Amino acid sequence: MLIIGLTGGIGTGKSEVSHILRELGAVVIESDKVAHQSYEPGTKAHGLIVSRFGEDVLDGSGFIDRKSLGKIVFSDPVRRLELEKIVWPATRELTLALLKKETECGTRVVVVEVPKLFESGWDKVADVVWTIEAPQSVVIQRVERRSGMSESDTKARVAAQLARQERVDRADIVIENDATLEDLRNQISKLWESIP
Repeated sequence: MLIIGLTGGIGTGKSEVSHILRELGAVVIESDKVAHQSYEPGTKAHGLIVSRFGEDVLDGSGFIDRKSLGKIVFSDPVRRLELEKIVWPATRELTLALLKKETECGTRVVVVEVPKLFESGWDKVADVVWTIEAPQSVVIQRVERRSGMSESDTKARVAAQLARQERVDRADIVIENDATLEDLRNQISKLWESIP
């Protein structure tokens, strides 16, 4: 089984690339969605998050309110690291279980989409790493359109990630997503066809 580690900064188009790869036949594991499972009430990570960040991060039904938590962690690098030390191990455990299941099913290609792939050590699990990149001006437009986040909030999220150049230097394949969706689809299709 080939494991593709897919990364890139906020607003670069990772989700769109994951969607295209799914259409082409890959199994895609989105680490953000797996991480959200670790936030659910009753999990070890949920308890640790509440004890570290307080009950103010809970919504009315006892679930973690990720927007409230995000405001805390994206404005304070120390708090962000505290959260990552809780969530990353839980996410890794759940993801490795999913990969084991796909291996047992005989799956040919699995894409593991991880925004902080290098920082969390997922590059060591992947056979090949693809990074999706885009100019900062394009990223800001996309994020504002998608989530209504302000330019300053978007820049704070970008600053909390590994620098673009470091991702580019460490990745096996760099995909520039600065044109049309059709262009992106063509790039991904060609890469998919080149997989042995």
